Amino acid sequence: MAQERQFEDVLLNVIEPLLVGLRVFERSSRYLGPGTMESICHEMLTTRQNLRDASGNLREADWLPEAQPIRDLVSEAYRVALRSLESLDEVGKSTNDMMPIYRALGARSRVYEALYPLAGHFSLIHRFFLDERKQDKPRIRLENDEQSAGLRGVHHIDNDRKQRGGFSLYIPETYSDEKAYPVVFALHGGSGHGSTYLWSWLRTARTEELVLVSPTSVGGTWAIMGPDQDSPNLQRILASIRNIVNIDDTQLLLTGMSDGGTFTYVSGCTDDSPFTHLAPCSASFHPMLIEMMSKERLRNLPICITHGALDWMFTVDIAQTAEYSFSAAGASVFYREIADLAHTYPEDLNPGLVDWFLQQES
Repeated sequence: MAQERQFEDVLLNVIEPLLVGLRVFERSSRYLGPGTMESICHEMLTTRQNLRDASGNLREADWLPEAQPIRDLVSEAYRVALRSLESLDEVGKSTNDMMPIYRALGARSRVYEALYPLAGHFSLIHRFFLDERKQDKPRIRLENDEQSAGLRGVHHIDNDRKQRGGFSLYIPETYSDEKAYPVVFALHGGSGHGSTYLWSWLRTARTEELVLVSPTSVGGTWAIMGPDQDSPNLQRILASIRNIVNIDDTQLLLTGMSDGGTFTYVSGCTDDSPFTHLAPCSASFHPMLIEMMSKERLRNLPICITHGALDWMFTVDIAQTAEYSFSAAGASVFYREIADLAHTYPEDLNPGLVDWFLQQES
């Protein structure tokens, strides 16, 4: 018993600092911009030292033999996080100090992926992967469930980080064939990847029991100009998902960040688009796009536009123009202008977006 209590202390002493560090990663990603670089870099350097100190509790001798698989996952999370934070040493030596900070934040999704398998075992990690408003949701241990256990959770289909055109998928732990599930297609930004972007939505999809799909563009970014090779791929992916899970065809959300948001307009407003709701974030837009869209498709089409007042890449007047243009064309537009948002994805606003999605009739 004493050994088990000692092990519980060791476990707590490595998991708590890691989760605290991940919250710093999240805040940094949410608020990063030219005006916040210095304070964010300082907080991340403090986090790096805290994680270095806590990593001393990963000594193999301190862990029960049967807990070695857990130690391996937590050790991998620490390794990835600390290696990523080494990029902060380049700040002040670079022509663009935002790039080392972006690189330092880039490993966040890989840390999530290492920890996520433990969400069914430990309450701390389970709650970490839930939205704050629904922290009382019970844990489900997939290996103890008799049906479809291998289907549920996170999967990457032809979507290694070096692959293009594949997709990452989350199926709720509570999945049942007897229920039709709403689906969110979440599109990454330019030069991004679906296996990474999935984690910006995982918490809300898990909380609200949504099927989540995070595709990777066929090319280096989405086909916002030139031949469209991505829309057929999205439809292929949707068809393949229909073969394995029961989805609700009246609740299909297409959303995206930056280039992914722009492509949400480009692809989601076509007559043959299967998506019932659109939600571009921090997207570019030109009124000429409206001229290429049919009035029938736009009439009453639910569109949620999210944009930051501090966006330094696509200024907020672009989103204001989009709101006016789509409203004038007959779409049902919900506009969210976020005062403290730069050109980053606001994961904290996902719950409100899902509320709109599930309550807005298509």
